[in-house]
Amino acid sequence: MIASVTRGDRTRGILAYVYGPGDEDEHTDQHTVAAFEPLLFDPGLDADPERALTRLAKILDLRVVQAGASAQKDHVWHCSLRAAPEDRHLSDTEWEQIARRVMHAAGIAPTGDLDGCRWVVVRHAEDHVHIVATTVRADLTGARLHNDWQRVMDELTLVEQDYGLRQVERAASGKRTARTTVKRPTRAEIHKAKAQGLPEPSRAVLRTAVRESLAGAVSEDEFLVRLAGHGVQVKVHRLPSGDAKGYSFHLPGDRNGDGQPLWYSGSSLGPDLSLPKIRARLSITADEPDPAIAQARSARPALQQAGRLADQALDSFTAPYPGEEEPDQEVWQVWAAGFGEVLDAFAQTHRGSQRAQIAAAAKAYGQAAYLHERAAEQEMRALRSMARAVLAGGPSHGALEGDAIAAFLDVLILIAVALHRSHRAAGHTQQARIAQATADQLRTAYAQAAAKPLAALKAQGERLPPTVRDHTTKAVHQALPANLAVRVLGGKDWPALAATLTQAGQLGHSPAGLLQQALGAREMDSAENPAAVLLWRIRRTIDLPAPANVKKPAKRKPATPPAPRPAIAPTPPPTRRR
Repeated sequence: MIASVTRGDRTRGILAYVYGPGDEDEHTDQHTVAAFEPLLFDPGLDADPERALTRLAKILDLRVVQAGASAQKDHVWHCSLRAAPEDRHLSDTEWEQIARRVMHAAGIAPTGDLDGCRWVVVRHAEDHVHIVATTVRADLTGARLHNDWQRVMDELTLVEQDYGLRQVERAASGKRTARTTVKRPTRAEIHKAKAQGLPEPSRAVLRTAVRESLAGAVSEDEFLVRLAGHGVQVKVHRLPSGDAKGYSFHLPGDRNGDGQPLWYSGSSLGPDLSLPKIRARLSITADEPDPAIAQARSARPALQQAGRLADQALDSFTAPYPGEEEPDQEVWQVWAAGFGEVLDAFAQTHRGSQRAQIAAAAKAYGQAAYLHERAAEQEMRALRSMARAVLAGGPSHGALEGDAIAAFLDVLILIAVALHRSHRAAGHTQQARIAQATADQLRTAYAQAAAKPLAALKAQGERLPPTVRDHTTKAVHQALPANLAVRVLGGKDWPALAATLTQAGQLGHSPAGLLQQALGAREMDSAENPAAVLLWRIRRTIDLPAPANVKKPAKRKPATPPAPRPAIAPTPPPTRRR
């Protein structure tokens, strides 16, 4: 559950908003859920709502007027409470219970305190309510609101547990952290997008365009050219010295109610998209060559090159497993930021049947903002280089690059799982949930991409001579721990791994050595299919060619027996003449 707490000095104004139609007529069924006085009238049901709102404002302001000059200037306390989209719809009774707990925690109306502030809870949508209160108590003293926001956050954590709602990551008491989640579109923005027939609000469209334009870019010029390709207009804000101080972004045709163009600053799209954060990323790989030049220098196809880079980078990242220390916080924050660039690059270039799942994975991951410091530039450079390698290869097609696509998706899943473990161990519930959702989308894409290559490898493995199969089995027992060897040999993809080890052995590699190298120091207990994890890493490591599509041999029709020859009557012996 998300809360927003603000202060103001216009009671009538905020009441007009919460009981009114909203900026885009998005408010429906406006009504009072509860109030400090049980018998208080409901402006939402009044025949003359304007008159009712004025009366209600005077009732709520009574103690403020009585306190006179001693009352705080910003005497209106406004708190909106919104449930997550996947949460069940709460009843008015449940919203009242939650609102009372929040006001008790904040110090507005402590339970059992007869001198508490005056307040009203208003509902005009299924997923949220508003609390409007004045901060002067009945004894004409001010409410004790010091650190009210943190107390509300702590109470909402308990509310989520008690009501079975999605648990939102929050900083512990006394530990405020930088915002790491992206601002959700407002209800008015969502309503506007629906009215215009758009799939999502312009804020979300702009964030995706800016992220994709930033992925793998090495200069501001390249970044701005890519933005233009997305159809995004950019305005540069400058200091008196002429230096740029920020960017604003605009989608052509997006205007406010007055017909003026709507511009969004980078920081309003996400804390990771402010000008300083954008420049920090660009500077890390500023000395890298143009993607086309880089690809021309490499004999390895783009996705294979990116997969190798991913494996090398993943080896340097140790996720927290049972009995081990947590990874360095700076390292996995950089991983989280760089991984987003890789996904954005892949989503832009992939044209195969898995395109929708890969785009969904990138979009899911983009719901969070991942900030990093310059101290971990080496790790960030490796990840940005990976994104650049993906972009360098241009469009990828499943029909032509199924093996490379499946191998690359496999390593992306490993990275997403490692990040999920790191966030979960650090108590970052929301980021862990996003990483898990990303991994799920990538698994769906992998299942499609890997089907044909695995079928071809499995067919090859099933036709191996017994002596060759025994040799690969011996290599598994020699290289892997006993429990892992049992899982590999009993898994559905063991024939495919056996074919891969045999192919590698024919090229002069040691099957046991490759298995040990592929395993490394990685934890495999959580791998659903360890044989597939090992075979894809082996294929990436030594650049094995894609397996040929193996067709099942056609069944031979039984030979038709030859038709019996017709019986030939014996030739009578010649008759001798006398």
